[in-house]
Amino acid sequence: MSKKIDTSEQFIEFYKKKGDYLITLVDNHYMNKEYKKCLELLNQAYAMYQKGNCSEDMATTKKRFDEIKTTHFKKKD
Repeated sequence: MSKKIDTSEQFIEFYKKKGDYLITLVDNHYMNKEYKKCLELLNQAYAMYQKGNCSEDMATTKKRFDEIKTTHFKKKD
């Protein structure tokens, strides 16, 4: 009676959707010039993509994180 149910595909789909949702929130916060919140959300989205093995999305998220960080959080010399 004990059948193993494989739900890994559903988890991967969930992580991808959650990451995509967080990216839409980033867009909204970016328009409102809330750059620190953007970085926090991008970090969360990266973690979701990582859990879902979405390597292409991970790369674009990391690139966007680095762009926002270097553009709006420059170190003062």
